[in-house]
Parts: sequence; structure tokens; C-alpha cells
Amino acid sequence: MTRTMRRAAACAALAACCVAGWGARAYSAPAAAVTVYVSGDVQVKRYGEGKFSALSVSDMLYGGDVVKTGKESMAGIVTKGGAEVRLNADSSFEVSREGKLREMLRLTFGQLWTRMLTKMSKLNVRTPSAVCAVRGTEADIEQRSLLTVKVYEGHVDVQNSLGRQELHAGQMTTVAGANAAPAAARKMSASEEGKWQNEVKVSDYDKFIKLLKDSSASGKTLKTSIRMPDGSVKQIEGSLKKK
Repeated sequence: MTRTMRRAAACAALAACCVAGWGARAYSAPAAAVTVYVSGDVQVKRYGEGKFSALSVSDMLYGGDVVKTGKESMAGIVTKGGAEVRLNADSSFEVSREGKLREMLRLTFGQLWTRMLTKMSKLNVRTPSAVCAVRGTEADIEQRSLLTVKVYEGHVDVQNSLGRQELHAGQMTTVAGANAAPAAARKMSASEEGKWQNEVKVSDYDKFIKLLKDSSASGKTLKTSIRMPDGSVKQIEGSLKKK
């Protein structure tokens, strides 16, 4: 059977599932990040799927995936652009599918810490209150009733439709929602400096970066979710190798 015939057969099988009323969701995309640390209850909801499942170290993340942590739980990822992100307990973010020019995460609620692993790394963190443009920086972003942004190194631009604040090392700001401008930047006191991120221990970043690069180099990943007649969902994942 030729490659063309195999592809046609696969498409026909998937179409048959849909015609049978089983329902299927599928997409192909390069991995956006790799999971480098998991502690406690950390789950992921894959793009196009309705349920969360356990997230493990070395698992890849793709555009549209949602990660959440439970009580006393933490997670760490490294993005393909070289940003390290640590997620605190009781938090949730989505890997945006819009990251064509700059990588973007959507922090729905909770707290994350970022560190750029290369000078060229850039990351936008969108929250319900404002967008935080992280540039070559170590920063802490927390979205609760207030958005609180703290910068330890480099700088972060915090902006919404009502205003913009540029933060430098040792400064912080708060935003009281999308209908309020970011407060004026002020100096961060020693008691306000975060320590929680130090509990995340990753021993070998190079190993995970290689995993991420190998995943991208091998081609796109096909992720399919098929609902079977008995109501169960069968997940299929595989690589589409480059010619």
C-alpha cells in the first residue's frame, strides 16, 4: 500500500467514525512546551477535549491545552522559545494558539513565575486584568481579586485599555480588574518578595529542551479524540514525520 493510499484509508476510517455518530476531534501542531516539573495534583485538558487528565514530567503541551494545579501542587514547563514558567498551587493557564509572533499564556487565575532562559526569549501573559509583556526577565504574576506583578530582573510592561506601566527590577504594580488602569510602579519591599518558586527543582534543563527540539524536528503531532459507541473516549497521538 502506498503512502497516499494509507493516508486515504486513515481519513476514511476517521470519517466513518464521525458518520457513525461517535464524534471526533483532531488537530496537528508542533509542541509549544514541555513539562519539566510536577508535584501533587497537576492536570491538563487537551485542546478539543472535555475532561482533564493527569500531567506528567516530559509531557508535551500544545496550543489550546489548559493546565491546572490543585491545592499544595506545583508545575513547571519550558516553552519552545526558551521561557521557563512555574505554576503555583490553585492556578490555571492556557497555552495560546495565537503565538505566531510572540509566545503567549493565558493565566485565568492563580500565580506563575517566569524566567527567560535566553536573551532573545519573550513571553506575553494575558490575564483578565491586563497583558504582561515579559522581556528577558524574572517576574511573578498573580491573578486573584487583584492582578499583582513583581519584577526581579529585567522589565515587564503591564498594559490594558486604560493604561500602561513599565516595571523594572525591584518594582511591582497591581491592577484592580480590566476596568482599572495599572497602579503606578513602586518599590517592592523585602517582605513582598516571593519565595514559593524556589520549591520547584529541575536538575537538567538541557534534557527537556532536547526533548522539545526533537519533538519539533520530527514533524507535527497528530492528536485525535474519538468518542466510542459506549460513551468512552479513545485518545490517539502520533508523529507525522517530515519527508
